[in-house]
Order: sequence, then C-alpha cells, then structure tokens
Amino acid sequence: MSPRLTLPLLGLTCLTWALAAPPAATAAGRDPDWPCVQILVPTLSPGQIWAGDPVEGKEGAWRDVPGLEPVLKQALDRSADEDRTEAAIGRFADTLSAQRNEVLTVLFAAVFDALNRERGETIGAIQRYARQQHALLDRIDEGLTRLRELPQTSPEAEALAADIAWQRRILDERRRYQSAMCDQPVRLEQRLGRLARAIAAHLD
Repeated sequence: MSPRLTLPLLGLTCLTWALAAPPAATAAGRDPDWPCVQILVPTLSPGQIWAGDPVEGKEGAWRDVPGLEPVLKQALDRSADEDRTEAAIGRFADTLSAQRNEVLTVLFAAVFDALNRERGETIGAIQRYARQQHALLDRIDEGLTRLRELPQTSPEAEALAADIAWQRRILDERRRYQSAMCDQPVRLEQRLGRLARAIAAHLD
C-alpha cells in the first residue's frame, strides 16, 4: 500500500467505525434518526406546562378577541425582550374583566400551538440532518470498500481517496452544528414554559 494512502485510509476507517457504531441507547430502542443526547419527545402536551382550563379547540380563537393579536405577536417574537413581553401580557390581562380566564386561556392556546408546531418543525429538521449524516457515512463506507479493491497507486484510487477525504470534511463540518441544533427544541420548550407561567400568573 502506498504510504501516502495508508494514513488517510486508516483515519477514515476509524472515523467511520466510531460514527457508525450505535450508542447503547440507540441499540436499546432509540430512534436512529435522533442524534441528540436529549430524549426525543415528538410533541408536547399542554397539560405538561399549563394548569389552567383545557386549551383543546381554542388554538384559533384569538382572532375573535379584540386586542389580543399584538400581545400574541410579541409573545412569538424571538427578538422581543422577555421582561417587556411579560409586561405586555400583564397590561393586556389588566384590561380584562369578564371572561378573564377564558381569554388568557385562548392566549396560551395560541402560543402553545405556534411554538409546539415550530418545535415539531425543528425536530423534523434534526431528523433530516441525521438521515443525511447516515447517508454520507454509507457513501464513505462504500468508498472505503472500493478503495481496498483498487491498486493503491492507481489514479482511480488516488481520486477516490481524495473524494472520501472531502466527504469526511463535510461530515465533520456538519457535526460541529449538531449540539446547537439539538439545543433548539429545548430552548423552545423553555420559552413556552416562561410564557405559560407569565400568562397563568394573571389567572383568577
């Protein structure tokens, strides 16, 4: 084997084995398309974070409540300051007299519906990322198998080794973003929890 191919080939083989080997949790039944250390919960239930009245069927009722739309938009604005958002919720709650709890429940229902859907889309993006990583690993494995069959000094072997090295760089580059991607559903859950508490604080 040519010296210039031996070390890259060895490194790629070790990398592929390390990334392809499933963790114990995956072998025990975890979704293979879920690469995060956080436990996958595909969708949230309002009852997990909301102690008020049931919200089922009230997701779109905010359209019929005067003055609610600006508060909802601010609550869903990622760039909005948390303290100002909570203050806006409080000011809106202070304008309510009749049906106070019902209106605040409608507000939470709208917030929950929007953020739970956004969280679901984020989870879907992470799963697509995981499938892309698996497919890339498969291509690297196929390339390594083919490389072992070729004369190591042949132009084809050199071209294939270069292609495998390029795919490895793509794999590594994508993996650098995995932790940040996996944090996104958690951040949405935390934000939803903060908003639930801010709204529930004004219930009668």
